[in-house]
Amino acid sequence: MDKLTTMNDQLTTFLDSLRTDVIHSMQSKGKYATGQTAQQINIVDDGEQASLQMAAYIQALEFGRNPTSSNPIPANLPMIDRIKQWCQAKGIPDKAAWAIKKSIDKKGYKGIPGILSEPLGDDNLNRRLTQATDSISDNTTRQIADLFDL
Repeated sequence: MDKLTTMNDQLTTFLDSLRTDVIHSMQSKGKYATGQTAQQINIVDDGEQASLQMAAYIQALEFGRNPTSSNPIPANLPMIDRIKQWCQAKGIPDKAAWAIKKSIDKKGYKGIPGILSEPLGDDNLNRRLTQATDSISDNTTRQIADLFDL
């Protein structure tokens, strides 16, 4: 295995640990109904760089959502369909979805502080990065030792 592959594997492991931390945060704060949002948190690796990507609306879990504007941009999946899925996952009758949508349109909703900022905060990032860099360092040291038969 070459050095670049090893480092890329460690980066992917690091990003996967962050993904898991975000999902656990959503679960612990009661924001995991259908699992659809968690499924949209992906590691994208093009061979040269890797990144953790998630749908923009996931920020609303932490920061909340303002009332709907008069000219909203349509989403890929209309809000009413997402609300119906959520209602179904929570055992709420389908007919309540329209009332929920109207309430969100009128008042918005509050977010839950920490749902993203804790798993993606400096403390957690530093802890996860230390694990990844320690592993990369260990692998590099082994490769150098093998090179010189130490």
